[in-house]
This record gives sequence, C-alpha cells and structure tokens, in this order.
Amino acid sequence: FLKNKNIQQIPILKDGFLHKIVFQSHFSKIDLESPVRSLSAPVVIMAGGKGTRLDPFTRILPKPLIPIHDLPVTEVIMDRFAKHGMQDFHISIFDKGKMVKAYFDDFEKPYKINFIEEKEPRGTFGALSMLKGQLDQPFFVTNCDIIIDTDYSKFYDFHINGGFAISIIGSIRHFSIPYGVCKIDSEGALVEMTEKPQYDFLVNTGFYIISPRYLDLIPDEERYDFTHFIQDIRSKGRKIGVYPVSEKSWLDVGQWGEYNKTVEVLAA
Repeated sequence: FLKNKNIQQIPILKDGFLHKIVFQSHFSKIDLESPVRSLSAPVVIMAGGKGTRLDPFTRILPKPLIPIHDLPVTEVIMDRFAKHGMQDFHISIFDKGKMVKAYFDDFEKPYKINFIEEKEPRGTFGALSMLKGQLDQPFFVTNCDIIIDTDYSKFYDFHINGGFAISIIGSIRHFSIPYGVCKIDSEGALVEMTEKPQYDFLVNTGFYIISPRYLDLIPDEERYDFTHFIQDIRSKGRKIGVYPVSEKSWLDVGQWGEYNKTVEVLAA
C-alpha cells in the first residue's frame, strides 16, 4: 500500500496517542528490487574532523578510513552514491589528511575525486567555501561517519520540488525514560508525575542537499558551522526542508556502540 500510493510514512495511533511511525523505507529489501533513478549531482563528503568519539582508534587512523568489513567507511559511502549514478566526489580533509589522500592514490574505481584541503579547522561547514563557483546544480553533502539507506533520487526530487535552499534528512529517534518524571512548581511542590514517558524526536543525520548559490553565505578563511549556515539561510527568508527517514535507515559509525551495530547490519 505504501509503495503503490507513494506514501513515505504512516502514523500509528494507540489510545489517541502516537504509538509509532511506519516508514516505506522499513521495507528496503522491497525497494531495492525496483530500479533506482540515476542522478549526476556532485557529492561532498565532510571528512576533516578528528573523530574524537572513536578515540583511541582515531589516534592512529583518520576517521574517513574507519573500516567497515574490508572497506573504509568513506568508500562505502561513495559506493552507495555510485549506485544512484553519482561519481563526482569532493572530500574535505584536515586531520591526517595525507593518509586519506594516500589511500585514494591507488584507488581503482572510476570515481572523480577532488580533495578540499583545510589549512586549519574551519568548523563543520567552513570547508564548503572553497567550492564557490565550482558547482552549478544542487549537490549532496554528507558527514563521513554516517550511512543513509534511502532512495537518494526521491530526496533530490523533494529538494527541487520544494524550492528549498537546503534540505536535511531527519531520522526518527525514540527515547524511553525508565523512571517517573516529576514536574514541580516554583516552590518545589509536585504538579504532575509521568511514569516512564516515551518521546520521539526528528533529528539531524548530517546528510543534506544544498543549492549552490547559497555557498556565497559561507565566509572565506573563517570558522563556520552548520548552525551558522541554517541561521543565515533563515535570515534570508529562504525555506529549509526536512525529509524524514526511519531510525533503521540511519547508520552512525561515529561512536563505538553505533559502529558495532553498523558492522553487524551491513554484514546481514
């Protein structure tokens, strides 16, 4: 039903409250049977960070070369884009950048790779300023420690059709608090207690599509973070899109617990 009606998600209610959300991407094995539309959009992989969440592993190897079975995570990400027809990659590097370049010096896959070399840390989005004037169509941006399992062409259509300056892939995250949560007044008296509440949030995965003209908002040679970019976009009165995917569609290899889970999932 989801596929035939092209519905991306359905909320399931229980006793009048949101119980869960069923996503079309839950059925990824079915989706993979359908041909994926080819795209020619450029891809930027942000790989300049130190990967402190994976310490001490990243004291030795740079985060972009974290192994997922027999491939580094950056190559796994590139291969997923290549399945959608994209082979034009720009990789930002800083920490242990020479090691990253050395790996791709002997790269045998037919990808076009351009390195964006930061001379000093520029924040989470500052390196994008070095691409001004080089891109002429909306392009993908992804952190080098995440893997998104969805149809990238549908996300691209969402961005174009919505007229967004930037579109963000957001993932549902469910949190349960195993305690009674107290709400009190200003004098410390109990107002309400909720036993073991559950919450759902739509969180930023670090996977985007950006229209190239907005690169001009990023200052040259300065530290600049994603939050600054969002603020500048909003100050211009431009629209920001959020494209929801299921929790299962987002694999985060940037911290040990999630890294181990990702290795298991991709081995299945």
